Amino acid sequence: MKTYSLGVETVPVALAGDLIIGSVHDGKAYKIMLTRLDGEEVKAVKFISGENDWEGHSAAKLKDGYLIGGAVEGRATPDGGAGWKGYVARLDGNLEVLWEKKLEILGNECVYSILPTRDGAFIAGETANGRGKGFFMGKITGDGELLWLRTLGPWGDAVISGLVELDGKPVLTGSLKEERWKVKAFEFAENGELIEERELADGIALTAAEMGGEIILGGYKGSDLRVWGRDWEVSLQNSSATSLLPVENGLLVGGEVEGKAAVVKAKNGEILWKKELWERGWVEVLGEEVAAGVKEDEGKTVMVVESIKK
Repeated sequence: MKTYSLGVETVPVALAGDLIIGSVHDGKAYKIMLTRLDGEEVKAVKFISGENDWEGHSAAKLKDGYLIGGAVEGRATPDGGAGWKGYVARLDGNLEVLWEKKLEILGNECVYSILPTRDGAFIAGETANGRGKGFFMGKITGDGELLWLRTLGPWGDAVISGLVELDGKPVLTGSLKEERWKVKAFEFAENGELIEERELADGIALTAAEMGGEIILGGYKGSDLRVWGRDWEVSLQNSSATSLLPVENGLLVGGEVEGKAAVVKAKNGEILWKKELWERGWVEVLGEEVAAGVKEDEGKTVMVVESIKK
């Protein structure tokens, strides 16, 4: 296990190949953090920053670089902050910015999910104003041109799970609160037309993945971890699922189990094994051989990277 502190807060959020994206607070403002991993070792660190706070929330590996997403130029507060612009950038193999794009919709935006295509990428995230929260979905070219952008909502509250591809079409999944919390899937056509909207489950899904041609969701209901597919469900008391990774012969689930960071492997609705990791934290990022997340350490939030090889 390796621990890294690059500021008052060091928070990993997403993994793309060997690249972890997240955020670091240096005592004055948040910066986008880019770290290159080799096993548990961080081999390179780069920051992207500008006016006010900048946060990294999503990443995708390309043949010749990366796409990253997040929120920039806002002010972070305990309730989410204000003035955020959605952010997408193309990086080369040396993590240099080739182009960047900022999105303004309702006034508070963040790009939480990126799904690469042969000619660009689909992007999705959350958008909010004083009347509620919603989702947005868009298509961007490899050169950074925004081809279309669609919004959904707003509702009383909303939490995006992520983008998955089913039958060649992008599907945005997320939880929304009307009279109750429920998880929905929104299927789009290549041109941005909303094809279908369907309800998947009750509760809150924090993450989503595609496995075997179906949508897999991970999150919580009440105080219990919950991972579910079309006709099966896995749960653990006093826990939460924050990341999913389909692997050979099963599904890796990262999160928090009774106060400890943990990884669980499940298959067909059964838990095959559970590995407890560090104390006072949780897993945010999953690779096939490594997990990364956060813990509290002497008044700071630090990044932890630990091998999960069996």
